Amino acid sequence: MPTDQAQPPYRLTAATPRPHHDTAALVDHLLAAWLKAEGHEEPAARDEDAPPERLRLGDRVLLDRDDGPLPGRGTGARYSRRRLRTPAPHGTDQLILTLASDTADGPTRLRVEADHLPAGPAVAGHGRVPVPEVVRRLLPLLDAAEGPVPLGTAPTVLDPAGLDALIDELCDPERQLPVVVASVPPAVPIEQWQREVLDPLLRQLPGQASLYVLGHAALPRFNLALEYHKVYGGAVRTFLPEVDPASRADAARHPVLPRARIDENPRRAAALLAREPRRIAAELPLPAPLDAVPELRLPPGARQAPAAPRAVVERPPVRLERCRLRIEQPRARRARCGPGPASFGELVDRFGEFPLLEFTGDAKETLALDGQSDADGWAGLTWDGLTALQEYAAAAVRGEAGGDFKQWCEHTPPGCHRFPPRKAVRGESRTVASHGKWKRQRMLPVPPFVDSSCRAFMGAHLRIGGGGTAPRVHYLDDCSGSGRIYVGYIGLHLTNTRTN
Repeated sequence: MPTDQAQPPYRLTAATPRPHHDTAALVDHLLAAWLKAEGHEEPAARDEDAPPERLRLGDRVLLDRDDGPLPGRGTGARYSRRRLRTPAPHGTDQLILTLASDTADGPTRLRVEADHLPAGPAVAGHGRVPVPEVVRRLLPLLDAAEGPVPLGTAPTVLDPAGLDALIDELCDPERQLPVVVASVPPAVPIEQWQREVLDPLLRQLPGQASLYVLGHAALPRFNLALEYHKVYGGAVRTFLPEVDPASRADAARHPVLPRARIDENPRRAAALLAREPRRIAAELPLPAPLDAVPELRLPPGARQAPAAPRAVVERPPVRLERCRLRIEQPRARRARCGPGPASFGELVDRFGEFPLLEFTGDAKETLALDGQSDADGWAGLTWDGLTALQEYAAAAVRGEAGGDFKQWCEHTPPGCHRFPPRKAVRGESRTVASHGKWKRQRMLPVPPFVDSSCRAFMGAHLRIGGGGTAPRVHYLDDCSGSGRIYVGYIGLHLTNTRTN
C-alpha cells in the first residue's frame, strides 16, 4: 500500500430512503446536540421556507443555513444545506451537509464535506480531517447506502450464510466504493480482535466503504471461493470496484494490509487503510439532485473563506508588507506607526485608522475611562492592542495568520507590533459563559450580516492593565466570515467571579 501521500479530505455521498423533511430535521437535531455537547449555543429551529441565514453560536463558530427548490428538477424537488465553521489549531474546521431530493416523499441524497482550512500555508501532517462526529451519529439512523454498498459505522461479522451476499456485492458492476474485508487470527476470539484491533483500525472508514469481518467458520469458505483474492491471519483487504474472482492478475489491484504492518504501528495502519477509500469517495461524481444544488447564498456582507492552500513540507515565515520593518531603526518604525492617543476620547476619534476593525460598542463606556487616574497609560496600551489586532486581521483575511490572535501574539512575525500574549485571552471561563447575567453583558453588537440577531457573544478580550476593574477590550474575530474584527466593548472590567 502507498505510504507517503497525504490523506484526502473527508467526503461522503449516500442515499437514504427517508424523505427530505425527515432527513433535514434529523440533521438539524444532531447538529444542535453536537454543538451543545461542545459548549456552543444551540441554533433555533428553522422553517424550511425561511431565507438563508448566518448564525453566530460562539467565538469563531458560524452556522450558515439555506433551503429551497432545486432548479430544473421539477415540482417538489428541494435541497437543504448546513455549513458549520469552528475554530481549530492552526485554522478552521469546516463541515458542509447538503441534502437533495426530487420528490417530497422519495429518497434523499446526502453529501458531507469536511475540511480543515489552515490559517497559513498547510504543513504535512497537520490538519488531518477525521470522520465528523455528526456522521458517526447520523449513519446508523439513515439506512444509508451508495449504490449496492451499505454505509454503516461498524463492520458486519459474517458467518458462512452471509458469504453469497458479500461476494455479490464485491462483483456488482454498479459498485463504486470499496469493500473492506478483515480476517481474524485463528486462535483469537472475534469479539476480542474486533475490540482491540479492528475498532481503532477501521475508525476512519465510516461512510467511505462497506465493512466486513470474516468469522472463523466463514474465512476458509471465503478463501476457497476467491482463491486469488484471499485474506487471512489478521490481515485486512480493500476490494476496489470491478473485482474479477477468476483472474489471478486482478488480485494485485486490491491492496492487503498485513497483520505485521498493523501491529507495528496501529495508528499509521489506520491512516493507510483509509487513504484509498477517501480518494475514491472524494472523486465520485455527484448524483443529479446534488449536482443541481445552487451555490451557497450568503447574507449580504458575509464573505466566503479563502481556499485552503496546498500542503507543503515546511512552513515559511509569515511575511506581510506592513510588517517588513525590521531593517528599520526603532525610532523610524514608531514614526511610521504614528503616536498613540493621549486619551480614550482621542482613541475613539481615531478608530478609523484600523480599516479591518469595526467599533460597534457604546462609546460612552469608553469615554468614561478618561475619568480614571490611569487613563493615559490605559489608552496607550489599548492602542497597542488594537494595532496588533489590525495587523493580525490583515494576515488572517489572506490566510497567513498561522492561527488565532493569541497564537499571533505568541509568534509575532518580525517587524509587526507585539502585544503581550498573556494579555490576549481566547475566551471567558465556562462559568462566565453559562451565567445568565454575565453572558448577557458580553452579548455585544454586530452587523446583521454577521448574526441575524445583531448580537454576538464576545468572550475573546484584551486585558488592559491589572486589577479587578482594569479595562477590557472585547472583540469578535470574524476574519473567516466577513473579513473583519468587531470590537464590541472598551470599558471597565465586566462582571465575573472576581468582581462585585
